[in-house]
Amino acid sequence: MEEAPIRGTKSEYVATSEKLQQLRSLLAGMQSVLVAYSGGADSAFLLKVASDVLGSAVTAETATGKIYPRHELEQAKLLAQELGVRHVVFPADQMTDAEFVANGKDRCYRCGTLVGDLLLREAAKVGAAVVVNGVNQDDESDYRPGMRAARELGIRSPLREARLGKREIVALSKGFGLPTWDKPSNSCLATRVPFGEKLTVERLSRIEACEEFMRELGFSQVRVRDHADTARIEVPSADLPRVVEKEIAAVIVESFKALGYTFVSLDVEGYRTGSMNEVLKEGVSRGQREY
Repeated sequence: MEEAPIRGTKSEYVATSEKLQQLRSLLAGMQSVLVAYSGGADSAFLLKVASDVLGSAVTAETATGKIYPRHELEQAKLLAQELGVRHVVFPADQMTDAEFVANGKDRCYRCGTLVGDLLLREAAKVGAAVVVNGVNQDDESDYRPGMRAARELGIRSPLREARLGKREIVALSKGFGLPTWDKPSNSCLATRVPFGEKLTVERLSRIEACEEFMRELGFSQVRVRDHADTARIEVPSADLPRVVEKEIAAVIVESFKALGYTFVSLDVEGYRTGSMNEVLKEGVSRGQREY
């Protein structure tokens, strides 16, 4: 079995090695698994380890629909192919669900329930004993209603169970040579729309087109928050000066307006996960972000 180099102090090395072994033991005990696989760093790492432990008894499954950025699917397909894992893509069009489209504060819980039910059905089709996801130890401190839905459905989170956090997953992924080790986090397109404002296919498509345009300009980490006629751009603080360069700003404004926005703004606070949660008055503190 392939070993991943682990850098750091001796105590960190020992702790991470023990957690990796715990993860392997957990997966071995499951005998066969369906991995809820987005192609992100966490689910990719889980898929790699599961494949090493269980071989052909692993199936990767990726949901598709209007809320998911299309470029993520293509990257997920490529990595699954490189790992030699059976990869199934299934439709999960949340946009046909009235409760989800209403975009209430429980939107992610509703999505987690809908997709979780589909994953359990997919597991039955392929004969997988357990459905697992890429939730890690650090996610426990976040506001993530989808995690509650997964727990209620019996979907397990082996990374969290093995107490593996993001820093350890990054280090191990890098050691394994996974191209996702430094991949920026992503989330579904619905998270760009303020709670309470109805989700539409047109709105999500506009957001996706704007973010893809920003990536083509070289901004790897970007969110375009949709406030009706205004696009609010979030990029990491280090990238703020480049966005406002005269020529770059001009082409961004031109492109975004061509896609239907009247105003284009730059959030000078920079990219941060869950900025849409900042408007919630109850139940979610600033330190408990969702995406």
